[in-house]
Parts: sequence; structure tokens; C-alpha cells
Amino acid sequence: MVADNGSVPKVKHFVENVIPFYRHSDFKSHFRLSRGQVEDLVMALGPFHMNRQHTKLPLSKSVLACLWTLENQELYRGVADRFNISKSTVFAHLHHFCSLVITHLSHYISWPTGEQLHTSQVGFQRADFPNTVCAVDGCHIPIVRPNCNDPTAYYNRKQFYSIILTGFANSNRRFCHVSVGHPGSWHDARAICHTTVAHLLEEDPQALVPNGMHIIGDSAYPLLPRLMKPHRDNGHITASQRHFNRKLNVARVVIKHAFGMLKAKFRRLKCLHVKGIGHISATVTACCILYNICLDPSDHVEEDELEQDENDPHPPQPNNEDASNYRDRICSQI
Repeated sequence: MVADNGSVPKVKHFVENVIPFYRHSDFKSHFRLSRGQVEDLVMALGPFHMNRQHTKLPLSKSVLACLWTLENQELYRGVADRFNISKSTVFAHLHHFCSLVITHLSHYISWPTGEQLHTSQVGFQRADFPNTVCAVDGCHIPIVRPNCNDPTAYYNRKQFYSIILTGFANSNRRFCHVSVGHPGSWHDARAICHTTVAHLLEEDPQALVPNGMHIIGDSAYPLLPRLMKPHRDNGHITASQRHFNRKLNVARVVIKHAFGMLKAKFRRLKCLHVKGIGHISATVTACCILYNICLDPSDHVEEDELEQDENDPHPPQPNNEDASNYRDRICSQI
């Protein structure tokens, strides 16, 4: 149906008369969070919510509209019509919602310590890789050409605009740290250097990764005493080194799965039509927090959702003898 002026009419009472009749599975399919989790979200954000546009839009409806927007790739005009609001209201409330999630719910992404660290270590041990805290990798989030001083920096080697999400995940595929917003043209090795984790590994590694433990990553990353990577396969590696590589790659698949499920749950991340880098980074970070909130042990990822490892030449890394010796010891143990 088209209105007399040629516009698509807004949907009347979608929130009031349609959503309440969704089955539990349908509700979670559309909003990614359960009804109880959405209610908790509204309760947590309520004291801090500011309706800057004075749209008379209740917070509960705003949260549902924002979750719907992030969950799928429906045009912003379609979302506006569905929730009987304007397109500008969708944008304004989405940016405000993401800001609130980051400010008040960031504790859902936390570095593993104590019992959480032990649980993660045991999980990686089941994959036959010992003493592992978490796995790290980089992920491209496609975007449109951004409004910034140097938009070409965001044009990556795969020939589309993107920002880099550097993620760290425990053995349960739960994010324990994310760093978002570096230009898509950057290599993963450069992006990780600008993370809080990298700075702590340099300044106070014991506070982050206990002695005798490590983070695992792919060949793009530098080899450090607390960051293990595969042996470079130049055609002359030993059988034990090849075995080490296989075990490490199997163990680090958790971060690949986390990225795949993140994009499957919040499909807006398959291409963000947002121009400002700050808004882009906030949207991605908020989605990572929401992912941790709604993650279920039974969640699975389809093979076509997984990003393949890049075969681009890795930047030269300085030799770290302590790290090499530590890797050799692990190699001899597994």
C-alpha cells in the first residue's frame, strides 16, 4: 500500500499488537535477546536514558527498534515505518542506545581472571592446547566511504571500505576484549599494537597473563613470550612444529566462531551505512557487548559465516628469543 504522497505508510501498533504475540523463539530470532534480557536492558539503561529529540518514544520501544535495526539489514526507512517513527528518530535513538550500552554495560566484556581464567584454560586444554588465556584475531567490518580526513585509509586490500575489529575471545567464544575503529588498510599486526592489551603486555604483562600462560593468534601477529603464533611454514619445519601449528589453529578457531556469530546475530555489521568513524566504532562495540549478553552455549556458526585467513604477506617481525624458546617448550609438550 502506498500513501497519496507516494511514501510507504507507517505500520500502526507493531510494538503493541504484533510483538507481544511472538513466540519466545520468534522474539529472540528478531531481537537476539530474550524477553527477559530486553526487560533487564531497559531497567539497566532507564536511569540514564535521555530523549534528546523529545519524541515521546518510550525507552522500551526505542530499545526494540534499535535491536531490530542491528539484527537485520532492513533499510532505515523500513525500520522507521515498522516502528511508526521517523528515519531521523531511528538514527538518533540508535546512536544514543549504542552510547548507553558502551557506557553502562561494558562490564559484560571482561578479561578472564580467577575462576573465569581457569574455565577458559580448561576449555583450550580440551582442544589440546595448554595454558591459554584467550585467542586473538582481526575482523573487517564493511562500511561505506566514511566522512573523515583520510577516507582512503579505510579502503582495504580486499577492495572495500572497512574498519578493523580486533577481538580477544575465551574458550567459550565470549569476547574478553575488543578494540574497534582502526582503518581497514591496516595490517592486523599494526592494529593489535594500538590495543590496551598490547600496551599492558609491554608494561605489566603479569597483570594480564600469568607466568606460564599465553594468548594465541595467527601468523599475522608478533611472537611474544605471552603471545603464541604458528611456526612459519617455509617448507622445512619439523613434524612436531607442524603438529604444534595444527593444534594452535584448532584452538584459536573460537575467535573465528565469535566473529561469525557476531555478524550472524547482528547482520547490520555486514555493511554499516554510517559515515562517522565514531558512530561506526560505537555501533560495533555495542554489538560486541550485546553479543556477550545473548550468547548461548548451544549457539553455532555456519561455515559460510567464517572469514578465511588472509594470505597477504605478513610484515617482518623482530626475533624474540625468549618467546621462541617458550614456544619450543610448548611444542615439545604437545
